Amino acid sequence: MEYKRNDYLVSKKFYRYLIPSFLSEMAMHMGSVVDAVIVGNLIGVDALSAVTLASPIIQISHIPGLILGLGGATLAAIWLGERKLKDASDMFSACVIVGLIFSSLGALTAFWINEPLARLVADDPRLLTFVDEYLFINILGLPIMTMVFLTCEFLNVDNHPDLGAWMFSIAEVVNIVFDIVLVKFAGMGMEGAAAATILGYACGLVMLILYARSNDRMLKLRFVGIAWFKNIFASLKTGSPRVSLEVMQALQIFVLNTAVLKILGVEAMEIYAVCSNTLIMAELLAGGIISVIPNICGVLYGEKDYFGIRQLMKKVVELSGILITVLTVVFLVFPEKIALLFGLENEELLPTAAVCLQIYSLSFVLYVFNEFLQHYYQTILETMLATLDTILEFFVLLIPITFLLMHYYGIYGVCAAVPISELLTIIIVEGTRKFLQERGKLPQEGLLMIPKPEHDDSLDVTIEAGEENAVDISKKIIDYCRARNVDEHTAYVLGLAAEEIAINISRYGYKKVKKPFIDINLSHDGEQWILRIRDDGIPFDPTTYHAGEENQFLLGGINLIRKLAKNLVYTRVLNMNNTVIEV
Repeated sequence: MEYKRNDYLVSKKFYRYLIPSFLSEMAMHMGSVVDAVIVGNLIGVDALSAVTLASPIIQISHIPGLILGLGGATLAAIWLGERKLKDASDMFSACVIVGLIFSSLGALTAFWINEPLARLVADDPRLLTFVDEYLFINILGLPIMTMVFLTCEFLNVDNHPDLGAWMFSIAEVVNIVFDIVLVKFAGMGMEGAAAATILGYACGLVMLILYARSNDRMLKLRFVGIAWFKNIFASLKTGSPRVSLEVMQALQIFVLNTAVLKILGVEAMEIYAVCSNTLIMAELLAGGIISVIPNICGVLYGEKDYFGIRQLMKKVVELSGILITVLTVVFLVFPEKIALLFGLENEELLPTAAVCLQIYSLSFVLYVFNEFLQHYYQTILETMLATLDTILEFFVLLIPITFLLMHYYGIYGVCAAVPISELLTIIIVEGTRKFLQERGKLPQEGLLMIPKPEHDDSLDVTIEAGEENAVDISKKIIDYCRARNVDEHTAYVLGLAAEEIAINISRYGYKKVKKPFIDINLSHDGEQWILRIRDDGIPFDPTTYHAGEENQFLLGGINLIRKLAKNLVYTRVLNMNNTVIEV
C-alpha cells in the first residue's frame, strides 16, 4: 500500500481550536460592541466619544499582560513542540508572577495619575468628566485584566482552549449584565460601565481553578529564581510586535482623536468614534480564526511539521477572507443602519456617517491580512517583519496620510486614509520580505518562509489506525532505511518502534473515533534518526509504561524500544499524543 501525508489531524485540531478561539474573540469583541451600544444609547454619543478618547490609555495599560501572554505563550508552544517541558513551565511561571507584580503596582497609580491622563486626551469640558471616571476604574482593575489576557494565551497552547473561551464568555456575559444594572438602573454612568467590565473579567478567572486541577496540562508553576529574568527578556523579545502594535495603536488613536476633535469638531468626532468602533466587528469575525496561529502553528513549527503549517495557514486565510468579505458587503449596503446601531441618531449627521462607514469598511479585508502577517511572522520568530508591519500600519503611514487627506476632504479623508495605509503596509512589508530573501538574509522561500529541510530525503506519511497498517508501515520503514544504507540494527529499531506504538494506538487509543489517523515522520540529522508518531487518541505515555501493565496495554515491545533507542520522549500537546524516538 502506498502511503501519503494528509492534513486530517492538523485540520481536526484547527477546527477544535477554532471554536473556542472564535468564541473567545466573539465574547470579547461582542462585549465591546455591546458596551459601545449601551454607552452610546444610555449615556449618550458624547460618552461613546469619551470611551474612544480613553482607549489609548487603557490599551497601553494592558501591554504587560498582552506581551507576556502572547510572547511567553508563543515560546512555550514552540518548546512544547520541541519537547522542552521544563523550559515551557519556567516561562509560564515567570510570566504569571512578573505580570501580577507589575499590574498591581500599576493599579496603585490610579489615585494620582488618573486626572492628568484624562486631561491629556480630552480637554473639552463635555468629555473630560466622562473620560476621568472611565479611566479611574479601568486602571484600578489592571491586575484582573492582566491575569485574564496573560493566562488565556497559556491555556490555549496547553491543551485547554475551551477554558480560555469560557473565561472570556463568562467575563462578557457578566459584563453586559452589570452594564445594564449599573448604568441603567443604578445610574452610575461611566464608572458603572468600567466597573462592569472589571467585575466580568474577575468572574472569568474562575476558569483557572479548573485548569489547576486538570490532569491534561503540561505547564506547571515553578520557582525559577534568577531564570525569571532570562525568560521575561525572551518573552518581551518574542512579543515585541505586540508591544509595537499596542503602542502604535495607542499613539495613533491619541493623535487622530485629538486631531479630529480639535480640527474638525465634536460632530466629526462622533462620526469617527462610530467608524473606529466598527473595526471591532472585523476582529470579531476574523480575529478568532487568526488567533489560532500562535496556538497551533507554534507547536507545528517546534515540531518542524512544515506540511501541517502550510495546510493550517491555507485554512486560516480562506475562512477569514470569506467572513470579512461578507462583513464588508453588509457595511456597503446598510451603512445607515450600522450608524444607528451605535447610537448616532442625528439626522443631519447620518448621510455623512453612512458614506464614512462605506469608505472605512474597505479597510476590513486589508486589515485582516495585515493581522495575519503579524501573527504568523511573530509565531515563526521573524519579529522584524512583524514589527515593521505593525509600525507602518498603525503609525508611520496612517498618521501622515490621515493629516494630508483630512486637509483636503475632512472626515471623509480621515476614513479613506485607513484602507490606503493598510494597502501600502502590505506592499512595503512583502516587498521587504522578497528583497531580504533574494539577498539571502531570509533564506526561506515564499510568503510563509518555510525553512528548507536540511535533508530533503525524509518519510512523512499518514496511516489509518489498524494492526495491519502498523505492520505494513513497519516494513516500509525498514525498507526505506535499507535503501539508504542504514544498518540493520537501526532499521529494525525504527520499524519496531513504529509498529509497537501504532498497534497500541489502534487497540486502545481510537475505540470511539470515526476516522483514526496516525501521522508518522522519519527524518535524520547527521547519523541520528528521529521517528515522530502523532495521534489524537486517549493519552498514553510510553515513557512511563511498566512491564506490569500488560493486562491493560499489551506492549512487550515498548520496554525493548526503551532499551534500544537513544532517547524516547512523550508530550501531550494540542490534545494529541506526540511520541519521539531517537536512534
